[in-house]
Amino acid sequence: MLSVYSNQVATLASGLDVLLTSTLGTVFPAYPFLALLVVLTALRWKDFHRVLLSEQGLTSNPEIRLAGALLIILPATLWSLFFSSVESSTYFAMELAASSMVVVAYGTLLAVNPTMWKIMLPYTSLYALGLLSPLFMLDTLGVPLAALSSYLASGITNALGIHVAWQGVSFEFVSAAGDPISAVVTPACSAVYSVSIYLALLGLMYLDMGSSLVTAAKFALVGVVVIPLLNSARIALTIWFGFVDGSAAFWGIHDWLGYGIFLAFYIAVLVTYTRTGKPRVTNNSIAVRG
Repeated sequence: MLSVYSNQVATLASGLDVLLTSTLGTVFPAYPFLALLVVLTALRWKDFHRVLLSEQGLTSNPEIRLAGALLIILPATLWSLFFSSVESSTYFAMELAASSMVVVAYGTLLAVNPTMWKIMLPYTSLYALGLLSPLFMLDTLGVPLAALSSYLASGITNALGIHVAWQGVSFEFVSAAGDPISAVVTPACSAVYSVSIYLALLGLMYLDMGSSLVTAAKFALVGVVVIPLLNSARIALTIWFGFVDGSAAFWGIHDWLGYGIFLAFYIAVLVTYTRTGKPRVTNNSIAVRG
């Protein structure tokens, strides 16, 4: 079991070198999700600490402790039975490793302090589901979203007066200095991962801020519509920078433009959500009321 988890940790660590050299659309969601987990723990530490102090001894809630122990070994067991002999992609391996770490962390928490199970269950479920769902979203939505982004980006570049030869999701153009540039909008660059990160952030806000489900659903719908539009603008702006300053500028801005655009959108949604969300009645001890 230890060897399985050490391999999964190594798999996660192996992808760190691409974290700052990829656009937000192609960065593995494992890192943003785990970052959100750290932020949540930091922001809610006082609430968690209060519950931790309610623990009544090492022998309390034995059934929950047993469930925690089973969760600790569950990912290793599943990996050994189904995935150890299967050649998997880097995307799949990293997301599966990250979700395994979340489940193991939750199981360890239950084994050590079972009073935390109710508070952390929705968060753990959200993280585990959010880490794996992009893999399925990429297969089902990646191609059509890439085609949509390409179509919209072509309209934007035409409006900017840049001659770009589009063939489906492939495009090529010549910069003002005569530098030929070509690229492909792949499913990984279609904003599928950005949508998944947005929905995870929205889920956290829903759990923590006590807003109504209707409000959260409205924000989810708006985000699913707006993010592909922002991605199309990102592609068009990348082409514009390439047209003005050449291939070096094209590939350089390609690595960073997504961070600025999507991060600004996430922050704008966060601010708007906190101001418009209507509180819901909840018994969750860590929900914010007001």
